Amino acid sequence: MTTTLKLWCSTIKTTFTNLRALVVFAVLYAILLATFFRFIWIREATLWQVLFTYAFMILIPAEFFVFQASIINRAREGKFHWRTIAIDTFKFFVMTIPLLLVAWLLYYSLGKWAGRYPAALPLLPVAPGPAKSQPLHWPTLIFSTLRFVLIGVAFPLATIHLWISIAGSELRLLIDAGAKLFFRRITSALSRAFSSESVLIYALGLIVSLVLPYIILIPTFAIKNNKTEFTVFILRLVVSFVFTLIGWVVTMSALVRLSFEESPAASPQPVPDAPAEAAA
Repeated sequence: MTTTLKLWCSTIKTTFTNLRALVVFAVLYAILLATFFRFIWIREATLWQVLFTYAFMILIPAEFFVFQASIINRAREGKFHWRTIAIDTFKFFVMTIPLLLVAWLLYYSLGKWAGRYPAALPLLPVAPGPAKSQPLHWPTLIFSTLRFVLIGVAFPLATIHLWISIAGSELRLLIDAGAKLFFRRITSALSRAFSSESVLIYALGLIVSLVLPYIILIPTFAIKNNKTEFTVFILRLVVSFVFTLIGWVVTMSALVRLSFEESPAASPQPVPDAPAEAAA
């Protein structure tokens, strides 16, 4: 645990000392946010607005995967290789589709399973007075927890580690290496995803990128001046976005560094050709 915390703190220091890379991440993140909010505000009334809606539906995932690929590439190589980032963006997109389908299937199965244990309807009070509190319905609590673990922890961790495992390698080399080596790499990535160190780093990242922004945005303040209230709201919004950006960049970078320490095979080297491996 101490080693993991040192790795986390070291990654924070590295992130803030590389201001140029941080500016690049901030620009990519700002573009992603701007595209997302513009997509929300479009009204489907004219032909051009409909076309823009469909264009943004393609552009938002592309920007998201470019953002992830740039973080992983920067953590692996120490600088940006945009050709590699473009290739990794495509690979991340292809890899994420089956993971989404599996996550959706598991989530749907949990919902069907939870339907077998419905909560009892509350009884109307017969005697006057306050209604009695209902007992805790354990199946509802258990299935809600399982859904959170699946969508909030297991799926993101597995996806991130699979991205790391295939990042930086030429697509042709991944294919030529053969299915056996490819699935061995995938299995190794999934085993690292749920290690205690990986889960701790991800938990710290959730605190910085989700919990702190939530704490910043939720409280309400009684401010009489409308301009001041609007300024405070914008300031809180910007600060929350900054925490989200820093938390996510540090989390992804720390997970990349952790994968290098746990598995030398995950180092930024191209996948060897199958004949060369057989000859060895």
